[in-house]
Amino acid sequence: MRQSLLEILRGSFLVQQGALRNWRLIIFFFFLAGIMIASSHNIDQKVMEISALNTEIQELKSQFAETRTKAMYMRLETEVKTKLSERGFVSSVTPPTKIIIE
Repeated sequence: MRQSLLEILRGSFLVQQGALRNWRLIIFFFFLAGIMIASSHNIDQKVMEISALNTEIQELKSQFAETRTKAMYMRLETEVKTKLSERGFVSSVTPPTKIIIE
């Protein structure tokens, strides 16, 4: 047990006869580690992109609410009257009459 542990620490298993199989396995593990690192970076980029999009969504929602509030205010009868009176239009003093067609 002690002898095999020393051989592993010295790296003699990499230079012995039949070491090609060990090197293939080591290269395969490094390849898998590289894929794992690349995948992790891609996931981090996606998370940052999602965070930025969520921030933009919140800004657009608040902008929509503000615009809707302004539109509701502009539709009020008193607001329409004041805008029209600034342009020279006045309210009618006679009430509307009903037209009956027979």
